[in-house]
Amino acid sequence: MKSKGRDMKKLAAVLGAMMLAGCVGPNPYVTPVEDRSNRQVTTPPPPGSVESVEPSPGVSVQPIEDVPVFRPQRETLPESGSINVAPTEMPASEPRNAAVVALLDTANRNTQGGDLRAAQNSLERALRIAPRDPQVYYQLADVQRRLGQFMQAEQVALKGVNVANGQPTELRRLWSLIALIRSDAGNGAGARAAQQEASRY
Repeated sequence: MKSKGRDMKKLAAVLGAMMLAGCVGPNPYVTPVEDRSNRQVTTPPPPGSVESVEPSPGVSVQPIEDVPVFRPQRETLPESGSINVAPTEMPASEPRNAAVVALLDTANRNTQGGDLRAAQNSLERALRIAPRDPQVYYQLADVQRRLGQFMQAEQVALKGVNVANGQPTELRRLWSLIALIRSDAGNGAGARAAQQEASRY
């Protein structure tokens, strides 16, 4: 019985030594412990808020949002009836070509010489070549007035007014000529109206 008791004591002593050795020796299964003694406790930002982040040196931060696109707003137009449109200044007539210049010179010489029919023929030819030249309309209407063709003369002069749109000098000369044509035709009221129109330029 005594020997059995000694054996039990030895076994207990060995087991105790083994347990102590296991606690003292390295344990491969030690649970890692995070040291939070020096960390600052921060509360998480509320949902939807933007938190600034300090970029690391040498690292460029690109925004993930799309770059906003700015489009011009539609202009608000004034109410109907209140739009003031400034008159557009039209460019002057194009330079005359050599044939038109020669025909105008011939017509001037014929008019001064009293050959109004020859002047009319030259100006009608010039009109076919340069239908956008107000000077041609002016001279042709004046020759027709001298010939007593008042209706044709006024029609030609009014066509010249349409061609000379945006050319104040030519418009003033043409309306003055229309006033003279109407006066010669006995239309005093029409002559005064045309002269008033000429005074606008």
